[in-house]
Amino acid sequence: MTGASDASGPHPETHGDDLPVRPWHLPGLETPSEPEAAGGDAGRGSPWHRAETAGGASFRVPALDGERMASVAAAVRNASRAARRERDLDAVIEAVSRAATRLADPDSPWGRSAEALLRAELGWPAAPARETLRRMADGWTAGTLGDLVEAELGDPGLLDGYGPAPARDGSPRMRRAAGPPLLLQVQAGNVPGVGVTGVIRGLLVRSGLLVRPSRSEPGLAALFARSLADLAPELGRSVAVCWWPSEGEPAWRSAARRAGKVVVYGGDDAVRRIRARVPGDTELVPYGPRLGVAVMLPDASVRRAARRLAEDVCAYEQRGCVSPRVLLTPRTLRDPAARALEKALSTWVKENETAPLSPDEAADLRQLRGRAEFAGEGEARLVSDPGELRWTVLAGGEPSLRSRALPRVVRVHGVAGIGEVRRLLATLEGRVQALAYAGREGLRELADAAAVTGVSRLCPVGSAAWPPADWRHDGRHQLLPLLRWTDWELPGGEGRDG
Repeated sequence: MTGASDASGPHPETHGDDLPVRPWHLPGLETPSEPEAAGGDAGRGSPWHRAETAGGASFRVPALDGERMASVAAAVRNASRAARRERDLDAVIEAVSRAATRLADPDSPWGRSAEALLRAELGWPAAPARETLRRMADGWTAGTLGDLVEAELGDPGLLDGYGPAPARDGSPRMRRAAGPPLLLQVQAGNVPGVGVTGVIRGLLVRSGLLVRPSRSEPGLAALFARSLADLAPELGRSVAVCWWPSEGEPAWRSAARRAGKVVVYGGDDAVRRIRARVPGDTELVPYGPRLGVAVMLPDASVRRAARRLAEDVCAYEQRGCVSPRVLLTPRTLRDPAARALEKALSTWVKENETAPLSPDEAADLRQLRGRAEFAGEGEARLVSDPGELRWTVLAGGEPSLRSRALPRVVRVHGVAGIGEVRRLLATLEGRVQALAYAGREGLRELADAAAVTGVSRLCPVGSAAWPPADWRHDGRHQLLPLLRWTDWELPGGEGRDG
């Protein structure tokens, strides 16, 4: 079952203020009438909420109280059940892939809308917005999604019907997997496109989704949901996307009470706040704060490693949990590595467009550099564009992995060897998402240190920013945490029952 062709494009009515497309998708809810232009959000009881994105763009969305949330949740659950009856997993993968990948097609009206949306929401130039969408879409192809399901479940057919399970005490058994009828997904806004990937994961396990996107980047997941509805209406109705305020208790309570599981992407404070709102018998699947680290081994080519590392650092403005913020090198390589990274970052920002800093980011960077200037010989500041603040390298100081997420800022520390690297990784055990390495000498020892300290992924420099589609996000499977299983103990015989 397909809807209109690609040529139909996104919904022409935006209601989005500064955003080029409508930043919500709410099956089962009648859109409120337009607020008065001068009045905006009328406050308590208003059918609209107003907010601003990370790039300062204003937007408004329908206000979801408990009753409206309940109506949306019921519509999504019903559509999800209908979609399970009407489409097998292969058909879901095909529709989801088509809906997602055309967001990265610059010749599609959906792709042009997605690019314009990211530029408006984040203040990004066209080139990085387009490149981020293109790279994200590598993980949205039908082949990649099918491989992911097979890698995690072994038998993708378990999402469509019962399949054989290992017998117990000689008794035959069958087994089936499915996500809950309704997932509540609370998204972060640091990396555009990741929200779409999160929605896709829920659809792959055959769940309906209530999605609360980040205020910083509220629109792309909604645009994907409308793209999906354009191609497969019943699947599109099984996804609802709308931002609501953190203090919106009726909406939170109504959504959490109806969800089979709650998935949260965000910092420790956000996870704690949402955990307090979730019923005690509802499972919460958190994806908390993580960071990226790079290690230069003794035999590394310093200049080549610095060039590749600059690519990881500069991807999506270094806001991702895989983005390296700290480089650890042998002490003898610290200063050469810092100078090489200084040159590599300088070259990168000259050849690529970068987003303007927010006022808060600019102020924080100036404070960071000011503190470095007064640190004396313990920490030296190496920058070539102090006025523009486009990148910063800090070399020296006491080795540490703790570093704030600021655009294109790297700390370079010299260490005595892999033993010290392991000690530093242990200080943030389970919080290092990606450990990018250059060189081979001591690599096995580094890999062992990564495993025992809970590093999620070990990869060559230059590839940290773009993990493979089947990677273990936060060291866990992507789909299995979303599933519920049914075991069927048979009276005799085995087989598959769809």
